[in-house]
Amino acid sequence: MGIEGDEDALLRDVCRTLEGAGFDLASSERGTDGLRVRREADAIVVTWEPGEGLDPGHLHPSEQEGMRSALQHALTAILAQTGHALRIDPETGAVQVRPHP
Repeated sequence: MGIEGDEDALLRDVCRTLEGAGFDLASSERGTDGLRVRREADAIVVTWEPGEGLDPGHLHPSEQEGMRSALQHALTAILAQTGHALRIDPETGAVQVRPHP
């Protein structure tokens, strides 16, 4: 199996893991809000974009950041417990899932 096939398998595994833990995944093709999982050049990237129901425009940035931090903790705990190699992007806070070396 080639590298691209390995990345597709990793993408499917990450999605199954998160859905099995009760997360609803947003469709990245439609640009919807919510938890997004996508493949990039060297990792599977998991990000979260709050929807109007969670961010109606009146939340203080620290409240939104608190929700993002809690979600990041939950994601890293679930993915690490299932044996995934993780890295947190220091600039964006996105959870990056990498193939095992």
